[in-house]
Amino acid sequence: MSSMNDDKIHPMRIVARRTGLSSHAIRVWERRYQAVEPARTNTNRRLYSEADIERLAQLHQATRAGHSISQIARFSPEELAALIARDTPTAPAVSTAPPATAAPPEDPDAYIERALSAVRQMDAKGLEAELFRAEIDLGRNKLLAQMIAPLMQQIGSLWSNGDLRIADEHMATTVVRSFLGALHSSAATAPGAPVAVVTTPVGQWHEIGALLASLTASAAGWRVIYLGPNLPAEEIASVALQHQAQIVALSIVYCGDDAHQLSAELNKLRRALGDQMAIFVGGQTARQYASIIERAAAEHIPSLKALSTRLATLNATPAT
Repeated sequence: MSSMNDDKIHPMRIVARRTGLSSHAIRVWERRYQAVEPARTNTNRRLYSEADIERLAQLHQATRAGHSISQIARFSPEELAALIARDTPTAPAVSTAPPATAAPPEDPDAYIERALSAVRQMDAKGLEAELFRAEIDLGRNKLLAQMIAPLMQQIGSLWSNGDLRIADEHMATTVVRSFLGALHSSAATAPGAPVAVVTTPVGQWHEIGALLASLTASAAGWRVIYLGPNLPAEEIASVALQHQAQIVALSIVYCGDDAHQLSAELNKLRRALGDQMAIFVGGQTARQYASIIERAAAEHIPSLKALSTRLATLNATPAT
């Protein structure tokens, strides 16, 4: 048996770099579709062979051409090569090079349109597949900021205007929440990374924005403690102080009438945390509470891109 695994020497980071796939995509393709079968070290780390890398690169190329991973994951190398050749009839030979030399990815708007089409058809599997393709093609940061965030904003607007049923909105939210949760559970953190606590304040039940913020912070090199939605200020502060967090990030989606409650929660949080810990407040309606945020000595973060930039600045600042 050991001789069968002697050539499985490449760790996940090497495979991800050479295939252009995210580590999350590789794990899902392995677990859900048995696309490859890595060896395991004594500490349960995955190791891959050159053949595994070539196969994953072929699968990536085929999915970028529009094929579903569920339909081609069990294809033989010869079948994959023939499939790719049919998709690229002018190519002199099948290429398994990393996607750095492949065609540029589609515009995020194209993924949003197809995702909205799946939502209108109540096609949960189609929506999930579109999210998965977008992750592979766009990369983590573009996926979050340029595809999922505007997609959910459009879904909310369409529902508010009566162009989507509440059932459509609920299905989309469930699929996206599950997808983001899987990304969150697969995120790795470097030892000694700064800590960010991410949640939503009392009265804010929609957590998609908080999940997007937590994944953005994780991609920026932070260790994220994600607490879910609708948490009182004293609970948020307790966790942040216990884990010596550098920031607390809150997401606000609802623009309700009870601004007093939000003001009270932010002020309680500031008193509990003291003056040194940063409080970030973002989300679809956060700008409408700008004066409340400012009075609590918190900082309004207008977008995921702004959050990523701000976190990078903090991460590069030596602790005092």
